[in-house]
Amino acid sequence: MTHFAILGGGRLARHMRHYFALLGLPHSAWARNPSPDLNTHGGIDSDRRLRKTLEPATHALVLISDDAIPGFLTRHPALQDKTVLHCSGTLSLPGIAGAHPLMTFGPGFYTLEEYRRIPFMVDSGHRFEHLLPGLPNPHFPIALEHKPRYHALCVMAGNFSQILWQGVTDRFADIGLPATALEPYLHRVVGNFTEHPETALTGPLSRGDRGTIERNLQALAGDNLQPVYQAFLDHWNAETGSGRNTEVAS
Repeated sequence: MTHFAILGGGRLARHMRHYFALLGLPHSAWARNPSPDLNTHGGIDSDRRLRKTLEPATHALVLISDDAIPGFLTRHPALQDKTVLHCSGTLSLPGIAGAHPLMTFGPGFYTLEEYRRIPFMVDSGHRFEHLLPGLPNPHFPIALEHKPRYHALCVMAGNFSQILWQGVTDRFADIGLPATALEPYLHRVVGNFTEHPETALTGPLSRGDRGTIERNLQALAGDNLQPVYQAFLDHWNAETGSGRNTEVAS
């Protein structure tokens, strides 16, 4: 019978434990932190708790920091007779498969339907059904040599947008506007992109409105976001070959 050992105490490990519980999949949990919330077995001795966690397991998910994974595998030979996988988007290691969930994991849990929709990028040469039996998620093979670029693109799509939105809401506060005023706009932006990605872009860049672009850049003079605006403008011009570039006056 399949039994998963979920190893780690971070957000991904917490979400995976919750997802497996929602699916009714047998699993046990271990973390270096002895907190009962993170471990199936009690006790202060980390190695003893780990051995108990691994005893019934057929599969082990090593959900710790990328840099710590190679040493962890070496120090714990009990993992050798398990189907072991990691969920790193960048790491490629001999003898251990990778299955990266393309999702951001926040402090709160998600619904079962949200978890089921998360796509996994599986190292080519491995079968998702073998690595994570019982999970109904969509999955796609990825060549190992493409993983670093894939992960960089994910960081740009998700993390960079978060940084930009946070910067904008901070500046909304500076001019007396609540962050909540931006929420309907951002929700619709994301909705338009997922529904009609080729035609979702609106605003002065899509129209080639040089005058508005110049006024935007001037309004951001002395703000750290001005070079960000210019960088996006340069990227848009390079991608589209529009030749509408506007430079900031020095």
